[in-house]
Amino acid sequence: MNERTKKRGKFAALVLSVMLVVSCVVSTGVFTTSAYTAQKQGKIVYNKAFYDAYGDVDSKIYDSVKNFDEEIDVSSLNIKKSDVSQFFYTFVLVHPELFYLNLGFSYSYFPSGDKIMDIYPSYTIDKSEYETKKKSIDKETERILSLVNDNMTDSEKALVIHDELAIMCEYSTSDYSKAGIYDSLVDKTSVCQGYALAYSYLLSLVGIDSEIVVSDTMNHMWNKVHIGDAWYNVDVTWDDPVNDRPGHAQHTYFLLSDTAIQNLPSSHYDYTISYGANSTKYDNYEIHNFDTRLCDINGDFYGFVNSYSSINKGSLLKYDLDSNACEKKLTVDEKWSAGGNAYWLNTFMSLEKYNDTLYFNTSDAVYSYEVETGRQAVVATDIDGVSVSSGKLCYGMVLKGDAMYVAVSDSPNNKATLQYVKRVDRGKVAVGMTNYILLDNSTEKVLYGDCNSDGKIDIIDATAIQKAIVGLISQSEIQRISADVNFDSDITISDATIIQKYIVGLI
Repeated sequence: MNERTKKRGKFAALVLSVMLVVSCVVSTGVFTTSAYTAQKQGKIVYNKAFYDAYGDVDSKIYDSVKNFDEEIDVSSLNIKKSDVSQFFYTFVLVHPELFYLNLGFSYSYFPSGDKIMDIYPSYTIDKSEYETKKKSIDKETERILSLVNDNMTDSEKALVIHDELAIMCEYSTSDYSKAGIYDSLVDKTSVCQGYALAYSYLLSLVGIDSEIVVSDTMNHMWNKVHIGDAWYNVDVTWDDPVNDRPGHAQHTYFLLSDTAIQNLPSSHYDYTISYGANSTKYDNYEIHNFDTRLCDINGDFYGFVNSYSSINKGSLLKYDLDSNACEKKLTVDEKWSAGGNAYWLNTFMSLEKYNDTLYFNTSDAVYSYEVETGRQAVVATDIDGVSVSSGKLCYGMVLKGDAMYVAVSDSPNNKATLQYVKRVDRGKVAVGMTNYILLDNSTEKVLYGDCNSDGKIDIIDATAIQKAIVGLISQSEIQRISADVNFDSDITISDATIIQKYIVGLI
């Protein structure tokens, strides 16, 4: 029997259980390439001064939690009983990748002292389930990070990730336990804590530092983001309209100073921070008028402004976030019926891109737009059930991989239903291109020309096509899609020839 066990037997250490609270409040407002890898990983901070005092504790507990240990001996780490709840809460927030760690935990201590002996974590899943869920998180993370690249500024990377989170995730109005990165990234339903943790997690992977900001008074959580030499507030939750409006991401709370976010009509208040957001650079920028995704085409960003109060209402703008420069590319003269002879003041275009083509909706159709030529074309019309007479109109559109959906509703203030329209035109030849497609309701990555799914394109892939044609091998669905490099919906010797030309540099 060791000395520590003897002491426990003699003094009977006390065990207490702690349940920490999830932050979850929503705004009252109505309203392609391979995955990017940063040169450095960004830091996530919360309550920095307090947590730094326990800097040597983090790695010990982190390794134990990664191992799913049920008891963690912290007797040598000098964690005060008065600090343990705050430490554990901070630990959970700065490590969003530990999505399976319950906020509730227990700990033991000796009545005669103020030092914690053991921490007993609580896990929401077991090790075997973790592996499955972690793979789902990694796949979705890779897809999102494929939207950014090293040519973007940090502010543009923060913008792209903000827009994707706001568009793909829906605020949970019924299950407030959905508060981790699995909920927001994979289940795509979360309260504000899930949005904030996912945002910081993704920012860290593109090399951007961030802070988790908590207001107990508001029962709310958001982020501060480090851009250049300054910190700015970003609230993805309150930039995601409720009821959820597919295809729309507001930017009201994007890159704001403390002064600005505290003085908006729906203000943020009573929050404790490690870093002040003193720069007002973006406070009055046009970015706050966009309520669609801003799409990157060859290094330039494009977005629609739908608000009737803006001079750019109904306009597609080419926009530079860091200089606030705008160039009007297209104005859509469209009205959305509110019944009878009444019309809504706002417009409700959404904006998406596939390859280097933009797509947007009107009230009853979807159009494509090529920024290089200015060519506009009808992509889909006569959408089933959509008409003024039916009272159902398109209030947005989204692309899930190559699958196009419109958001159909009888009002912009009511929840919309996503309705499948078609798959987008993928071009003519795409060997060597990485993209995403919708397969069995899951968005999957495709490297066109990689016919054997080994992550590279070589003569083996051309041979695999030839063998598949004569029936010597069978291909999976994703391999057949990868092999169709000329997009004619058939696997032929032409696909093998294109791959061979690609290998020797003729394409």
